[in-house]
Formats: sequence, C-alpha cells, structure tokens
Amino acid sequence: MHGLFALGSRLVRRGARRELVVLRWAERADPQELRARQEARLRVLIRWAYDTVPYYRQTMDQAGVSPGAIQGIDDLPLLPVLRRRDVKVHLDALTSGRARKRDLLPTVTSGTSAEPLGFYRDRRTVPFEQATRWNSMEWAGVTPADSHLLVRFSQATWWGRMVGGASIPLKVLYAGEPVPVVEILEQVAPTVVLGFPSLLHILAQAVLRSGRPLRTRPRCIFFQAEQMGEDTRDLVRQAIGAPIFSRYGAREFSAGVAQTCERGRWHLNTEGFIVEVLSGEPGDPQRAPAPEGRLVITDLRNLAMPLIRYEIGDMGTAGGEERCPCGRTLPLLGGLEGRNWEWVVTASGLRIPAAMLLPTVSWLHCDLLWEYQFRQDSPEVLEIAVVPVGAYGEDRQEELARHLEAALGGRITVRVTPVEHIPREPSGKRPMMKSTLHQGR
Repeated sequence: MHGLFALGSRLVRRGARRELVVLRWAERADPQELRARQEARLRVLIRWAYDTVPYYRQTMDQAGVSPGAIQGIDDLPLLPVLRRRDVKVHLDALTSGRARKRDLLPTVTSGTSAEPLGFYRDRRTVPFEQATRWNSMEWAGVTPADSHLLVRFSQATWWGRMVGGASIPLKVLYAGEPVPVVEILEQVAPTVVLGFPSLLHILAQAVLRSGRPLRTRPRCIFFQAEQMGEDTRDLVRQAIGAPIFSRYGAREFSAGVAQTCERGRWHLNTEGFIVEVLSGEPGDPQRAPAPEGRLVITDLRNLAMPLIRYEIGDMGTAGGEERCPCGRTLPLLGGLEGRNWEWVVTASGLRIPAAMLLPTVSWLHCDLLWEYQFRQDSPEVLEIAVVPVGAYGEDRQEELARHLEAALGGRITVRVTPVEHIPREPSGKRPMMKSTLHQGR
C-alpha cells in the first residue's frame, strides 16, 4: 500500500492497526487454525454470557445446557436461536451485568428487515470494526486515505472529508440532470465510489445519459446495505467501468461479517463471527444445518450485549469446503440473498428508493413498532402497515405520516394503518416494501 495509507494509519487508534495485522494474516492461514481460533473465542463468549448475562443464564438453564457443553461450533445447535423480537423484549436481560457504562454504545438498526431494533454495541470493538473496513478496502486495491465519493443517504463525516471524502447531494441525483452528476464525479475524481445500489443505479444512469465518458475513472465501486441486482451491476460497469466489491453485515454486529474478493466470492470474517445456515421457519426448534436457508450469526466480539445464534433475517447458501481461486483460505459463503429495496414512484414518474424512509421509521419510531411494511398501489398514496408495541393512538399515526411525507418531499400522501400481524412471503421473508406499480429503472 502506498504512502497515503501510512498517513491515515498514524491518525487512528493503535488497536485498529494491530487488528489489521491479524486480519491480513488470517487471509492465508490454515483453515483448521482459523476454526480453532473461532472456537477458543466461542468458549470464552459462552462462559461470559452464562456468568454475566441474565438472559443466557436462564435460557441455558432451561435447555439443560451448561457452558462446558459448548466446546465448538458443532455444539451451537444445543442453544436456541435468538430472534430480533427476543432482543427487543429482553434488551436489559441481554446486557452483561459487568459491562461498564462507557462500554455501552446505544445503536438503532437501519430497519431494512422491516423490524426496527434498538440495542447496545460494545465500544471496545470499534478498532476491530475499523480494521475490518480497511481490510476490505485493501482487497479492492484502495486505502482509507484515497479520495472517495459517497452515494448514500448520509453525508461524509468530518474525518471522511479530511482524508479525501465527498458526498454527492441527493437533490442532484433526483433532479434528473446528468451533466451536474458527471461534473461532481470529475471534480472529486474519486479513487473509490461507495454507495447503496439503488443510488448507484441512478448515478450510472446519469453518466450514460450525459453522453460523455468520464475523464478519470474510479479504481473500484463499493456497495453495501442492500444487494445489487444484475441489472444494476451491468449498468454500473457500463457507465463507470470499475470492478465492484461489497461488504456484508448489519448494525447489530461488531464489524463486517463477510466481504467479496476480486473474484466476487464472499469470504467470512472468522476473527469476529461464526455463521450458520439453517433450514426451517423462524421459531422452529427443529431447524438444522442446510445447504441453503436462514443465516444465523454469532458475534464473537460483543461482550457488552452478546448476540449468540442471532437470526439476522437474511437468506444464504453454505460455502462447503470449496476454496476460492483468489488464494485466500477464509471460508466462503456460497451465496447471499439479503435486502433488495423497492422504489416509491411519484405521479411525475420520479423513483425514490424506499430506503430513504428508513431513518424516519427506525430512528424516530423504533420504540413503538414491532414491525412494518410499506405498500404502494397508486402514485398518489403510500401505505404503511405497522404492528405497534402497545397503544398507538391517532396522534402518533399522524406524526409518523407527517415525518414520512416530509422525507418524500411532500410528493405523496402517506397513510398509516395499525395491524396485528404482517404475514411473511412463501419464501419466509417479510419485504419492507411491496408495490404493484412498474418498478423499471
């Protein structure tokens, strides 16, 4: 890595650099040694959870499982799966009694699973999270100090701007005028473009509509938070002409759970997580390991609020014993079916990514809702069904509707309907958005 990486490294915590050294080593380590390290961390986590976390002590006692019974990954099925609703109901009981107040980092999920959730992360895992981000960027051939352009719903932080980051304003993307988009790209001249696939799709469309090739092209494209469809991949490659990389994870976890290499394969982060693929429906006690099914993830790093066998809500396929042609020895995730977001369509034909609405639901109303689902059958009206935690009066319904209408720029009327249950699809998933309108982009 070139000199800019050394500059960025001197400005961050020493712990992140130490973690990065280990992550680099793990890329080529013996798979059996990687598994042994996972299981050593697992045994420490299980003992800690039993001794300090009331929820796990009660759960394990009820199941007749002692901490010593969990010696390795193959023993994890002795423990029940932890669901999002369990976390919401038992937040205090899931928090370690030995966690110091300064170690608790209150966080709210983005709400992509249509089940908003508040929880605690462990502040001591921040260096590991930073190192994981650096590591994934290294795989793409860039450094934290390289110039980057954000194409997402939040702006660049002060740190990001200091080391060469910039954001493209959403109003520029939505205006539909391609020349300003291309001018920003050429002015920033980013080494890497990072963004949500739904917004990268709009960006690529603008570049192609401009009819002028980019004078300088990014070295890579990085997407996260939702899955990228083949139509968007093709469009981004055609418009920007850079290889595409990604990270997989969730706000609940200490760091990225998996990342893609130059061959496009998902490599698991064994230094932080154990990933299981299980068959069956949520809540089914008979679920077992399967080639394809629901992802259940154990975070080996969060001691403040351990997440052991946590069902994130995504589907995936197991990687088996196959090794990646890239030469890295980290285990593989065979495939990933994560979050794919729909679009809200206005009467003028403007398409707004439904993900724009997530902060409103998840941050402002997280404590009031079990789950929710948007539906659009008309360009004039957007409906949202909500399953309230308790009483949900008309004043709160009207408040939610106002917040959502403001997020949509006043272009659409929002109707809020409290319901007792939101059914899952035959696939077992509960999409955040359902629409009968044409979604073509």
